[in-house]
Amino acid sequence: MIKLDARNLSCPEPLLMLKNAIKKNKAGEDICLLLSSQNALENCKRFAEKSKYNVTVAQAEYGYQLVMKK
Repeated sequence: MIKLDARNLSCPEPLLMLKNAIKKNKAGEDICLLLSSQNALENCKRFAEKSKYNVTVAQAEYGYQLVMKK
């Protein structure tokens, strides 16, 4: 699993991190993205779904956790 920590980052940084991870993810590994911003959550979720990933969102004490599976 690829783990990305984008807590306390403002858009577009979390989205750029996710785009790079998806581009480099040739093996189809799951991706876990930690976020603290609602705006970043919506943007990253939308992009992952357009990239054909199934997205699960969970709330956590620091914000949100997105788990994306191919």
